[in-house]
Amino acid sequence: MNGLQPRIIGVGYSVPPNLRTNDDPIFDWLKSHIPEGNPFQGYKTRVVLGPGEDLMTIMVPAALNALQDANLKAADVDMLLGYASVSPYTTPNELSHLHQMLHLPQHTYVVPLNNEFSNFNAGLLFADALIQAGRAKNILVAVGGDWTRHVDYHTVQSVSAADGAGAAVVGLSSDPTQWRVVDHNTVTMTSYFGSMYMQGRKYPEQPPKDGHEWLRSEPFYQITAEGMQGFAEFGGKIAPTAVTGLLARHNIPASSVTLIAYQASSVLFEMWQKVLQPKQMIETIENFANLTLASVAVNLAWSVANKPITENNLVLFALSPDMHANALLLQRSPL
Repeated sequence: MNGLQPRIIGVGYSVPPNLRTNDDPIFDWLKSHIPEGNPFQGYKTRVVLGPGEDLMTIMVPAALNALQDANLKAADVDMLLGYASVSPYTTPNELSHLHQMLHLPQHTYVVPLNNEFSNFNAGLLFADALIQAGRAKNILVAVGGDWTRHVDYHTVQSVSAADGAGAAVVGLSSDPTQWRVVDHNTVTMTSYFGSMYMQGRKYPEQPPKDGHEWLRSEPFYQITAEGMQGFAEFGGKIAPTAVTGLLARHNIPASSVTLIAYQASSVLFEMWQKVLQPKQMIETIENFANLTLASVAVNLAWSVANKPITENNLVLFALSPDMHANALLLQRSPL
């Protein structure tokens, strides 16, 4: 490629200006019923979509910021990878709406990646491979979540919910100070499959109308007792081996690594900090809370202006409710 390599040439993010504090009335029921040992902790405020706002409210500016950072126009984008969750339609995914809103070219291939919450990691990994193979030149990876509208505020996980969107452009660059994908490592334990899921609740229709005996609520995120166990056992103890295995493969000490991780809870952060001991950790959990699939993407872009990454080895660490953990290693030359 004549010195050119696929690199992250632009990043962007967007979070709503509306803040939900711990004293918000929406949490009143939980305060009197919340069980001891709630694993969802570490939030002072949450960024939340307001009335009249939707996924496009945050995904469009995040993508435009990434394109501007990359000094590219919409016409330069060959592929759009990522995911919008929760999309108003089962199919097509709202990522296609983003294509429309950005006025991307007709030849731009839109590929939703439904592997929450490692959608952003997967997008970067696939973008790198596709560009190396000569199948694309500039790929926009965009993810966004509106999960504050898809949790039951009678469940403990609802205290963490927040909304946000992040994006990155992967393109050919000869600038060694820009991040490039080096490797990834995944740990998958689908024995937990079905213990964390999003689905509407089923209600009987009485009397049945038009042949329908059941009604369903809007989809919302649910965690079983087994899922809560997996949150601690897999999330806290097994998931970090995706990172340690990746670093061992490249003989990289954690003391030379910056970690950006999925930010579900400060409980997990404390466990990961103890096990992994990275030199630097980028997070916004107190102020942004759990940005679901956008956590890693938002914090990567947020760091540029707010907390610059100090190390030249960067690990993006994501978890998923199926359950899997993915660690993606990025590197750059010293600034």
